[in-house]
Amino acid sequence: MIPHLADGAQGLRRRSAMVARLGRITRPDPGKGRPGHLTCTPHAAAFPLPGEARYPAFKRHVPERLFYVLPALMWLALSLRYRSLTLPTAANPGMEAGGLWGESKSQGLDQFGPEGRARLARFARVRCDGAGAPPTRQALAALAQQGLGLPIVAKPDRGYQGWGVRLIQTEGELGAYLAVQPAGTTILLQELVDLPGEAGVFYLRHPDQDRGRIVSMAFVHPPHVIGDGRRSVAQLVQADKILRPNSAIYRDRHPESWETVPRAGAVHILTNARSARLGAVYRDALPLVTPRLQAVIDEISREIPDFHFGRFDLRFRSAEDLGRGEFKILELNGAGAEMLHIWEGRGTLRRAYRALWQQYRWLFAIGDAMRRRGARPVGLRGMIRLQRQQEALRRIYPSSS
Repeated sequence: MIPHLADGAQGLRRRSAMVARLGRITRPDPGKGRPGHLTCTPHAAAFPLPGEARYPAFKRHVPERLFYVLPALMWLALSLRYRSLTLPTAANPGMEAGGLWGESKSQGLDQFGPEGRARLARFARVRCDGAGAPPTRQALAALAQQGLGLPIVAKPDRGYQGWGVRLIQTEGELGAYLAVQPAGTTILLQELVDLPGEAGVFYLRHPDQDRGRIVSMAFVHPPHVIGDGRRSVAQLVQADKILRPNSAIYRDRHPESWETVPRAGAVHILTNARSARLGAVYRDALPLVTPRLQAVIDEISREIPDFHFGRFDLRFRSAEDLGRGEFKILELNGAGAEMLHIWEGRGTLRRAYRALWQQYRWLFAIGDAMRRRGARPVGLRGMIRLQRQQEALRRIYPSSS
């Protein structure tokens, strides 16, 4: 069964402490609207202050492949217990492979009911055939049908970890983006949601329960550096082990500010895309979940046929608006989603593994319940095919921005 969220006096204390911590405001870089700089918004208060850890210590010292060795063993142990390595693909029968790997993003969004569609960022699809001129005109026509125009956010329909996600501001940029897409791929052109806050809200509902609940929520901030008044953006990036591998991406996106020196304490944004791979910063925000937010997410989720496990990526204006259920949905991730709070700066390796173990236990239990109801997990051969397809596409997607 699904555990309840913290309530009572303990829950109130946690929420009060979180509100107080997020209320300490640093002043972002002046120069509203300048490329690469944070503009002054209510959500700016949630940025880590100088001296606060932006990433957990284990992320700096444990290589990603080594980090996932123990979770792989956890998965294997549960596979032996439930007699299926791919059982989680049955958790969300309405999504391709349950949303575990290589699924179509738009397929899940197409299943939204009225409550979800009212909050969903509008998008258009473009099919790239890889022959001749890029389908720029078709893309513009598809955007117009949705009441959209430039700028927009372009992303692969089959992608993950921010691969290939770019902000498109001109018709020329759109044509260049479409021109390099692999033949036969579908691209999503999504409304640019100009709201400062982003959150990953993790939801689950056991099939035997009428209601589900939010079990994790994390605020997501774009990759950034904090100025010290001495070093340039380039030097600050090179000094950070997490950011350094992506320095070429940051430089290419904002070359005009690469050698500038942010003043002490100023937050300097490096990319629009927010993913762990690119150096996004996460902060645990579960104590800020309100009954209203819980009810809205549950209603949206129950409108989606046979959806039980996954993460909504949301944009919002302020923590207060989010608590009132006022937000825009960017994406829905299924069985392959991860609870993002494990990557917050104060996190520890032990807590991260404990959270992943609990997440996998929930996922396998839900998959088992759906299997008993007649859902069939994707076979191992099918999963390998999806994995290979996604990896092949990832290698040729354009860089993120």
